[in-house]
Amino acid sequence: MNEEKIVEQAIEWMLRLELPDFTNADRAAFEHWRTADARHELAFANLSQSVRQFDVPRQLGATTEVLRVTLQQKKDRRKTLQRIAALAGLSVGAAVLVNQVAPILDMNADLRTGTGERQTFTLADGSVVTLNARSSADRWVDQGRRLIRLAAGELQIQVASQAQRPFLIETAHGKTSTLQGTLLVRSLAEHTEVVSLQSLASLTTLNGRSEQLQAGQHTWFNCDTVAPVQANRGGENSWVDGYYTAFNAPLGDVIGALRPYRRGVIRVDPAIAQLRVSGAFPLDDTDNALNALAATLPVAVVRFTPYWVTISALA
Repeated sequence: MNEEKIVEQAIEWMLRLELPDFTNADRAAFEHWRTADARHELAFANLSQSVRQFDVPRQLGATTEVLRVTLQQKKDRRKTLQRIAALAGLSVGAAVLVNQVAPILDMNADLRTGTGERQTFTLADGSVVTLNARSSADRWVDQGRRLIRLAAGELQIQVASQAQRPFLIETAHGKTSTLQGTLLVRSLAEHTEVVSLQSLASLTTLNGRSEQLQAGQHTWFNCDTVAPVQANRGGENSWVDGYYTAFNAPLGDVIGALRPYRRGVIRVDPAIAQLRVSGAFPLDDTDNALNALAATLPVAVVRFTPYWVTISALA
């Protein structure tokens, strides 16, 4: 028996094990199949690892029947089975997958949002903070200081004016401060992005490099350096109203903006990540946004399940 057939049998058993009417006789048949050939045991073990991704939709309330139907689509069934089997070899931890659906990190943060969620908070000094999806921050606003530490994600802050009391936004790479006005701050793994909408802002990296932003300017910084300051193009804070606005942006950046709004994983082939994109894409309807990308770019958007999407070049 070839390997592909063994994988298909393993998937069929994986599905049957979920059925409510699975009997003792069925269990005995499964055990007989699994022990009849060492390749059966190996295939099922590998698939048991990949099936952890389906714990994610289960946590969201998806029923076993919904998952079963997803896996049992008649159209291109063989390809679907092969793709699911391939997931067993992906080096993505279960905790990472769960976190991409409903963040489990920074659960004790003062301010936080989940997947597809934006929230606005009014601080004790009158400043107003809006958090983008999958974001978390801690706040210290009292007589001694005005500080937000952005642990992950993105925020917009409208800083209430208080003479001689700057408001600081800290990230892993340094800090941004202003006395008043509106700023956007986005914390990424490799750097922090800062956009001044209506503010004079000072930036200081973790290792002491400083820069200033005038209203209408943006830049990014890491622990050591600050990128050249550039003029805003408009639409940088359109996410507050539920849209991502792209001006000749890389496809990878567009997908990066959609990911916090989609429950699951979106993978982009690195070969097409630099395709240029312009337009406004609805964050609260990522299927619509993905369909728009497929209609305007030479890419194929393939949904293996509602929780796993890949984007690749058209064949």
